[in-house]
Amino acid sequence: MASTVQIYNPEHVISTAQSLFAVIRPHVWEIDEERKQLDEVMQPIISSGLIRLLVPRRWGGHEMSWYEASQTAMEIAKACPSTGWCYSLLVLHNWMVAFWPEQAQADVWHATPDACVASSFNPAPGSSCEITPGGYRLNGKWSFSSGIDHSDWVIVSHRDPAIQSESGRHTLYFLVPKSDCTVHDVWHVVGMRGTGSNVVELTNVFVPQHRVIALEPWNEDAQAPGTLVNPSPLYKIQLSAVMPVTLLSVIIGATVGAYELWRDHIANSRSRNGGIVASSTSQQVRLTRVAKKIEAAKALLEHSLQIVHRGETLDYKTRVSLRCNYAYCAELCTEAVETMFMTSGAAATAERNLLQLFWRDIHAGAMHMAFNFESVGTLYAQMELGLPAEVLY
Repeated sequence: MASTVQIYNPEHVISTAQSLFAVIRPHVWEIDEERKQLDEVMQPIISSGLIRLLVPRRWGGHEMSWYEASQTAMEIAKACPSTGWCYSLLVLHNWMVAFWPEQAQADVWHATPDACVASSFNPAPGSSCEITPGGYRLNGKWSFSSGIDHSDWVIVSHRDPAIQSESGRHTLYFLVPKSDCTVHDVWHVVGMRGTGSNVVELTNVFVPQHRVIALEPWNEDAQAPGTLVNPSPLYKIQLSAVMPVTLLSVIIGATVGAYELWRDHIANSRSRNGGIVASSTSQQVRLTRVAKKIEAAKALLEHSLQIVHRGETLDYKTRVSLRCNYAYCAELCTEAVETMFMTSGAAATAERNLLQLFWRDIHAGAMHMAFNFESVGTLYAQMELGLPAEVLY
């Protein structure tokens, strides 16, 4: 059922996300144990209208900006990192759907403006894509489909079978109804447990041509069928320039959530000899260093979003630089939470200590391939040094 909530004011957007803290936080341990999001958490998020932040207005969305998408992801991740992760991907994927042809957009949003879309860009070995009259036929398994339990559609990827290449380029994205998928419960992990990032299997699934788009033109020049019917600058942004933004926002928001727990613990703790922990100079310096790392990550992300929203096609070096920014922000966050956890004593390892949950989730989130600093840092250095640069995906 379509949401009746209309959000166009940035302040309203942020306050709505903040109000969800009281809904989400009481369920954080149940989410972790169930290894997926709960209906009583996801339904209020969906009903709030926030997942439609980047959906075109003509489809009942709010057509806002990546600033609001980032800020709301941070706020929700402060309550529960796994919930923030799933929320952020719903926002990202709804933005992505706006780049598909008009008919595909209608398939998703005409009857269900609050449609939820998951993804998996990891086809397992042996997965296949065949050209067939009117479209393609898919077989195989795709892993790491976060939030698939509450989704109506899923985006999967495969190399274009019409182009013989071993480079990994020439990728197609397919929009598939979840009803055409089999979901396998395999998500047994130690971090981001509540994302339910399971495996989806497609067996002889036909995908019509209008639900298929090519990745490379979108990545390189923001060229995709949906840009013809969605003229807003929001839909003139290259995918590679922003794809990690919402997930990074989750990592930053979760780090803020961990910091608030840690700061309050320091402020209210006493040492074994009865001393006030907060009066320790070394602890004060640690707290300041952690706070400034978080502040630096936020500032670098905000600077990056200013570049994204210039309204121009970004050259390759700029996109690589942005990806380095995102990876470095994630690195700052893992350094910050590592300091927090390692200076909290053995009590922080208790099964029901929230700090260890945030510590696990932040590290797991930062392990996403988008935040591999060595990988994107190598590309940046190659261009700075005048060396042949590899390809950014």
